Amino acid sequence: MGVSFCLELILMNMYVNLCPAYTEKSETLTLDVPPDQMDTFMQYVHVLAEEKNISARRAFQDMVQGTYEQLMEKDYERKNRKNAKRRGRNR
Repeated sequence: MGVSFCLELILMNMYVNLCPAYTEKSETLTLDVPPDQMDTFMQYVHVLAEEKNISARRAFQDMVQGTYEQLMEKDYERKNRKNAKRRGRNR
């Protein structure tokens, strides 16, 4: 007697057009994001849109750009400092 499992995978595709109407050229970017993280991100977008009285499209664009800029400024030297300390100990 065998045991069978039925797993239901629900995939949701979300399309967001960030191009203004007057844009002649555009590119398409496809991202695979876990649904729970996308739900949280979209909640942030709607809160930002309501708080700043802007469209959800504009809030989404600002969130993506702001996140990128913040991550580019983030200092990832902690690991490098640990490695330098280890090298110093081993000499």
